[in-house]
Amino acid sequence: MKIKTLLLGTSLSLIPQFVNAQCVATTDCATLGYTETFCPNGKGIKCPFGDKWACPSSKEETCAEYGFKYDCSGTGYASGSGTPCNNKYASCTCASGYEWKDGACTKRAGAILGQCTGYAKNCKIGQILNADGSCSDYRVSGVEPVGIVVYIGSDNCGQALALEGLGNFQWSTEYVDIPDLPNYSSKPVNDFSSCENTKTVIDYSYKQYGDSAYKYYPAFWQVYNYAPSSVPETKGKWCLPAGGVLDNIYQNKTAINQSLTRINQENVSSGTWWSSSENDDNGAWYWYASGGGFGNVSMNDKTRINYIRPVLAF
Repeated sequence: MKIKTLLLGTSLSLIPQFVNAQCVATTDCATLGYTETFCPNGKGIKCPFGDKWACPSSKEETCAEYGFKYDCSGTGYASGSGTPCNNKYASCTCASGYEWKDGACTKRAGAILGQCTGYAKNCKIGQILNADGSCSDYRVSGVEPVGIVVYIGSDNCGQALALEGLGNFQWSTEYVDIPDLPNYSSKPVNDFSSCENTKTVIDYSYKQYGDSAYKYYPAFWQVYNYAPSSVPETKGKWCLPAGGVLDNIYQNKTAINQSLTRINQENVSSGTWWSSSENDDNGAWYWYASGGGFGNVSMNDKTRINYIRPVLAF
Protein backbone atom coordinates (compact mmCIF):
# COMPACT_ATOMS: atom_id res chain seq x y z
CA MET A 1 0.00 0.00 0.00
CA LYS A 2 2.82 2.37 0.83
CA ILE A 3 4.43 1.75 -2.53
CA LYS A 4 1.18 2.48 -4.34
CA THR A 5 0.71 5.79 -2.52
CA LEU A 6 4.26 6.86 -3.36
CA LEU A 7 3.72 6.20 -7.05
CA LEU A 8 0.45 8.10 -7.11
CA GLY A 9 2.14 11.15 -5.51
CA THR A 10 5.11 11.22 -7.85
CA SER A 11 5.38 12.88 -11.25
CA LEU A 12 5.70 10.18 -13.87
CA SER A 13 8.47 12.15 -15.60
CA LEU A 14 10.71 11.75 -12.55
CA ILE A 15 10.32 8.00 -12.25
CA PRO A 16 13.45 6.14 -13.45
CA GLN A 17 12.74 3.53 -16.10
CA PHE A 18 14.74 0.37 -16.09
CA VAL A 19 15.96 -0.59 -19.55
CA ASN A 20 18.45 -3.44 -19.85
CA ALA A 21 19.17 -3.07 -16.10
CA GLN A 22 20.24 0.60 -16.52
CA CYS A 23 18.54 3.63 -14.97
CA VAL A 24 17.61 6.29 -17.55
CA ALA A 25 16.25 9.69 -16.48
CA THR A 26 13.44 11.04 -18.58
CA THR A 27 13.73 14.57 -17.16
CA ASP A 28 16.58 16.75 -18.47
CA CYS A 29 18.74 19.00 -16.30
CA ALA A 30 17.25 22.23 -17.62
CA THR A 31 13.84 21.18 -16.31
CA LEU A 32 15.42 20.65 -12.91
CA GLY A 33 16.99 24.14 -13.01
CA TYR A 34 20.54 23.00 -13.70
CA THR A 35 21.38 25.19 -16.68
CA GLU A 36 25.09 26.09 -16.42
CA THR A 37 27.82 24.09 -18.12
CA PHE A 38 30.28 23.82 -15.27
CA CYS A 39 30.21 23.77 -11.47
CA PRO A 40 33.39 24.08 -9.39
CA ASN A 41 34.33 21.87 -6.51
CA GLY A 42 31.46 19.40 -6.98
CA LYS A 43 28.65 21.81 -6.10
CA GLY A 44 26.06 20.47 -8.52
CA ILE A 45 24.98 17.33 -10.27
CA LYS A 46 26.25 15.53 -13.31
CA CYS A 47 24.13 16.13 -16.37
CA PRO A 48 22.96 14.03 -17.97
CA PHE A 49 23.84 11.89 -14.94
CA GLY A 50 27.35 10.81 -15.80
CA ASP A 51 28.68 13.22 -18.42
CA LYS A 52 29.56 16.59 -16.92
CA TRP A 53 28.79 18.85 -14.02
CA ALA A 54 25.96 21.34 -14.01
CA CYS A 55 25.34 24.20 -11.60
CA PRO A 56 21.91 25.35 -10.48
CA SER A 57 21.26 28.70 -12.19
CA SER A 58 19.99 30.05 -8.88
CA LYS A 59 23.43 29.45 -7.36
CA GLU A 60 25.53 31.59 -9.73
CA GLU A 61 27.41 33.15 -6.84
CA THR A 62 29.07 29.75 -6.33
CA CYS A 63 31.37 30.41 -9.30
CA ALA A 64 32.65 33.71 -7.93
CA GLU A 65 33.09 32.08 -4.53
CA TYR A 66 35.59 29.70 -6.06
CA GLY A 67 37.48 32.32 -8.05
CA PHE A 68 35.59 32.32 -11.34
CA LYS A 69 35.22 36.10 -11.64
CA TYR A 70 37.17 37.33 -14.69
CA ASP A 71 35.59 37.92 -18.10
CA CYS A 72 39.07 38.21 -19.73
CA SER A 73 38.18 41.01 -22.11
CA GLY A 74 39.72 44.40 -22.81
CA THR A 75 43.16 45.75 -23.64
CA GLY A 76 45.93 43.27 -22.95
CA TYR A 77 43.68 40.21 -22.74
CA ALA A 78 43.87 37.29 -25.18
CA SER A 79 41.43 34.70 -23.76
CA GLY A 80 40.29 32.93 -20.65
CA SER A 81 42.38 30.19 -19.08
CA GLY A 82 40.80 26.81 -18.46
CA THR A 83 37.09 26.00 -18.34
CA PRO A 84 34.66 28.86 -17.59
CA CYS A 85 31.92 28.86 -14.96
CA ASN A 86 28.92 31.11 -15.60
CA ASN A 87 31.00 32.58 -18.45
CA LYS A 88 33.71 33.69 -16.03
CA TYR A 89 37.29 32.41 -15.67
CA ALA A 90 39.59 31.80 -12.74
CA SER A 91 42.45 33.51 -14.65
CA CYS A 92 43.17 34.96 -18.07
CA THR A 93 45.68 34.49 -20.85
CA CYS A 94 47.28 37.85 -21.66
CA ALA A 95 48.23 39.36 -25.00
CA SER A 96 51.85 39.83 -26.02
CA GLY A 97 53.56 42.44 -23.86
CA TYR A 98 51.19 41.84 -20.93
CA GLU A 99 51.35 39.50 -17.96
CA TRP A 100 48.82 38.09 -15.47
CA LYS A 101 49.52 39.85 -12.20
CA ASP A 102 47.30 40.61 -9.19
CA GLY A 103 44.16 39.50 -10.98
CA ALA A 104 44.67 41.49 -14.19
CA CYS A 105 46.57 41.54 -17.47
CA THR A 106 49.03 44.37 -16.88
CA LYS A 107 51.66 45.84 -19.16
CA ARG A 108 54.85 43.83 -18.80
CA ALA A 109 57.63 45.97 -17.38
CA GLY A 110 60.35 46.56 -19.93
CA ALA A 111 63.99 47.38 -19.50
CA ILE A 112 65.16 50.65 -18.03
CA LEU A 113 67.26 52.20 -20.79
CA GLY A 114 70.78 52.91 -19.64
CA GLN A 115 70.54 50.63 -16.62
CA CYS A 116 70.87 46.90 -16.07
CA THR A 117 67.72 45.42 -14.55
CA GLY A 118 68.12 41.82 -15.74
CA TYR A 119 65.38 42.31 -18.35
CA ALA A 120 67.75 41.22 -21.12
CA LYS A 121 66.90 37.59 -20.21
CA ASN A 122 63.67 38.22 -22.16
CA CYS A 123 65.56 39.28 -25.28
CA LYS A 124 67.90 37.72 -27.81
CA ILE A 125 70.82 38.92 -29.90
CA GLY A 126 69.62 40.67 -33.07
CA GLN A 127 66.27 41.80 -31.67
CA ILE A 128 65.15 45.42 -31.67
CA LEU A 129 65.32 47.29 -28.36
CA ASN A 130 62.36 49.68 -28.26
CA ALA A 131 61.88 53.01 -26.51
CA ASP A 132 59.48 51.42 -23.99
CA GLY A 133 62.22 48.99 -22.95
CA SER A 134 60.74 45.96 -24.72
CA CYS A 135 62.46 43.73 -27.29
CA SER A 136 60.86 42.61 -30.55
CA ASP A 137 61.73 40.89 -33.82
CA TYR A 138 59.95 43.54 -35.87
CA ARG A 139 58.93 47.17 -35.53
CA VAL A 140 56.08 47.62 -33.05
CA SER A 141 53.36 50.07 -34.03
CA GLY A 142 53.46 53.22 -31.92
CA VAL A 143 56.85 52.45 -30.35
CA GLU A 144 60.16 53.83 -31.60
CA PRO A 145 63.17 51.49 -32.04
CA VAL A 146 66.24 52.57 -30.07
CA GLY A 147 68.90 50.02 -30.94
CA ILE A 148 69.69 46.41 -31.78
CA VAL A 149 70.56 43.91 -29.04
CA VAL A 150 74.21 42.93 -29.51
CA TYR A 151 75.20 41.50 -26.14
CA ILE A 152 73.53 39.66 -23.24
CA GLY A 153 75.68 38.73 -20.26
CA SER A 154 75.35 35.83 -17.85
CA ASP A 155 73.94 38.38 -15.38
CA ASN A 156 71.09 39.09 -17.84
CA CYS A 157 72.43 42.58 -18.47
CA GLY A 158 72.34 43.60 -22.12
CA GLN A 159 73.77 46.16 -24.52
CA ALA A 160 72.13 47.50 -27.68
CA LEU A 161 73.91 49.08 -30.64
CA ALA A 162 72.77 52.54 -31.72
CA LEU A 163 70.87 52.71 -35.01
CA GLU A 164 73.40 55.16 -36.40
CA GLY A 165 77.10 55.94 -36.28
CA LEU A 166 78.41 59.25 -35.00
CA GLY A 167 81.30 59.70 -37.42
CA ASN A 168 85.07 59.45 -37.05
CA PHE A 169 86.98 60.80 -34.06
CA GLN A 170 90.21 60.42 -32.12
CA TRP A 171 90.25 58.14 -29.08
CA SER A 172 92.47 60.71 -27.40
CA THR A 173 94.71 63.63 -28.27
CA GLU A 174 97.23 62.72 -25.58
CA TYR A 175 99.20 59.67 -24.52
CA VAL A 176 98.08 58.80 -21.01
CA ASP A 177 97.54 55.42 -19.41
CA ILE A 178 94.11 56.17 -17.91
CA PRO A 179 94.06 55.37 -14.17
CA ASP A 180 91.62 52.58 -13.24
CA LEU A 181 91.10 51.61 -16.90
CA PRO A 182 92.29 48.01 -17.47
CA ASN A 183 95.07 47.45 -20.00
CA TYR A 184 94.77 44.61 -22.52
CA SER A 185 97.99 43.35 -24.07
CA SER A 186 96.10 40.84 -26.25
CA LYS A 187 92.80 41.04 -28.10
CA PRO A 188 90.15 42.24 -25.59
CA VAL A 189 87.48 39.74 -26.62
CA ASN A 190 86.55 39.21 -22.96
CA ASP A 191 86.09 42.89 -22.16
CA PHE A 192 82.36 43.65 -22.06
CA SER A 193 82.59 46.65 -19.75
CA SER A 194 81.56 49.28 -22.30
CA CYS A 195 79.92 51.65 -19.85
CA GLU A 196 82.38 51.12 -17.03
CA ASN A 197 85.24 51.93 -19.41
CA THR A 198 83.43 54.98 -20.78
CA LYS A 199 82.63 56.34 -17.33
CA THR A 200 86.25 55.89 -16.23
CA VAL A 201 87.55 57.95 -19.17
CA ILE A 202 84.83 60.60 -18.86
CA ASP A 203 85.46 61.03 -15.13
CA TYR A 204 89.23 61.16 -15.57
CA SER A 205 89.13 63.66 -18.41
CA TYR A 206 86.67 65.97 -16.66
CA LYS A 207 88.77 66.03 -13.51
CA GLN A 208 91.78 66.96 -15.62
CA TYR A 209 90.26 69.43 -18.07
CA GLY A 210 86.77 70.37 -16.90
CA ASP A 211 84.57 71.74 -19.68
CA SER A 212 87.43 71.34 -22.18
CA ALA A 213 87.63 67.56 -21.63
CA TYR A 214 85.84 66.84 -24.92
CA LYS A 215 88.84 68.25 -26.79
CA TYR A 216 91.17 65.64 -25.27
CA TYR A 217 88.95 62.53 -25.48
CA PRO A 218 86.67 63.24 -28.44
CA ALA A 219 85.34 59.71 -29.07
CA PHE A 220 84.17 59.28 -25.50
CA TRP A 221 82.54 62.70 -25.23
CA GLN A 222 80.75 62.33 -28.57
CA VAL A 223 79.23 59.11 -27.27
CA TYR A 224 78.47 60.59 -23.85
CA ASN A 225 76.58 63.53 -25.38
CA TYR A 226 74.62 61.40 -27.86
CA ALA A 227 70.86 61.83 -27.54
CA PRO A 228 68.73 60.22 -30.29
CA SER A 229 65.45 61.99 -30.97
CA SER A 230 63.46 58.86 -30.07
CA VAL A 231 64.82 58.83 -26.50
CA PRO A 232 66.52 62.15 -25.69
CA GLU A 233 66.43 61.27 -22.00
CA THR A 234 69.21 58.72 -22.62
CA LYS A 235 71.79 61.46 -23.06
CA GLY A 236 74.77 60.64 -20.86
CA LYS A 237 73.95 56.92 -20.84
CA TRP A 238 75.44 55.79 -24.15
CA CYS A 239 78.86 54.13 -24.13
CA LEU A 240 81.79 53.38 -26.40
CA PRO A 241 81.63 49.60 -26.89
CA ALA A 242 84.28 47.44 -25.26
CA GLY A 243 86.32 45.02 -27.35
CA GLY A 244 84.29 41.94 -26.42
CA VAL A 245 81.04 43.64 -27.43
CA LEU A 246 82.48 44.56 -30.82
CA ASP A 247 83.65 40.98 -31.26
CA ASN A 248 80.13 39.82 -30.38
CA ILE A 249 78.71 42.15 -33.03
CA TYR A 250 80.93 40.51 -35.61
CA GLN A 251 79.95 37.00 -34.52
CA ASN A 252 76.25 37.91 -34.85
CA LYS A 253 76.47 40.38 -37.71
CA THR A 254 73.98 38.57 -39.93
CA ALA A 255 71.14 38.68 -37.37
CA ILE A 256 72.00 42.25 -36.37
CA ASN A 257 72.02 43.50 -39.96
CA GLN A 258 68.77 41.69 -40.68
CA SER A 259 67.00 43.70 -37.98
CA LEU A 260 68.67 46.94 -39.05
CA THR A 261 67.46 46.35 -42.60
CA ARG A 262 63.90 45.68 -41.39
CA ILE A 263 63.73 49.12 -39.84
CA ASN A 264 65.72 50.81 -42.63
CA GLN A 265 68.74 51.71 -40.51
CA GLU A 266 72.49 51.75 -41.07
CA ASN A 267 73.98 48.26 -41.30
CA VAL A 268 77.19 47.03 -39.73
CA SER A 269 79.39 46.63 -42.78
CA SER A 270 82.88 48.07 -42.91
CA GLY A 271 85.34 50.51 -41.40
CA THR A 272 87.53 50.54 -38.32
CA TRP A 273 85.65 51.14 -35.06
CA TRP A 274 87.14 52.43 -31.84
CA SER A 275 86.56 50.32 -28.75
CA SER A 276 86.78 51.61 -25.19
CA SER A 277 89.40 48.94 -24.38
CA GLU A 278 92.85 50.36 -23.72
CA ASN A 279 96.22 48.83 -24.56
CA ASP A 280 98.62 51.18 -22.78
CA ASP A 281 99.45 54.88 -22.59
CA ASN A 282 99.98 55.10 -26.35
CA GLY A 283 97.44 52.69 -27.74
CA ALA A 284 93.85 51.54 -27.61
CA TRP A 285 92.03 48.80 -29.50
CA TYR A 286 90.10 49.23 -32.73
CA TRP A 287 87.99 46.72 -34.64
CA TYR A 288 87.76 45.87 -38.32
CA ALA A 289 84.03 45.62 -39.00
CA SER A 290 84.49 43.94 -42.38
CA GLY A 291 87.01 41.31 -41.30
CA GLY A 292 86.13 40.89 -37.65
CA GLY A 293 89.68 41.22 -36.35
CA PHE A 294 91.29 43.60 -33.89
CA GLY A 295 94.22 45.87 -34.51
CA ASN A 296 96.52 46.73 -31.65
CA VAL A 297 97.32 50.35 -32.38
CA SER A 298 100.92 51.28 -31.97
CA MET A 299 102.79 54.36 -30.73
CA ASN A 300 100.81 57.56 -31.19
CA ASP A 301 97.81 55.76 -32.62
CA LYS A 302 95.41 56.80 -29.87
CA THR A 303 95.28 59.96 -31.91
CA ARG A 304 94.10 58.04 -34.95
CA ILE A 305 90.65 58.92 -36.31
CA ASN A 306 88.25 55.94 -36.34
CA TYR A 307 84.53 55.34 -36.58
CA ILE A 308 82.40 55.34 -33.42
CA ARG A 309 78.95 53.86 -32.81
CA PRO A 310 77.57 53.80 -29.26
CA VAL A 311 75.89 51.09 -27.24
CA LEU A 312 73.25 51.44 -24.54
CA ALA A 313 72.97 49.23 -21.46
CA PHE A 314 69.60 47.73 -20.56
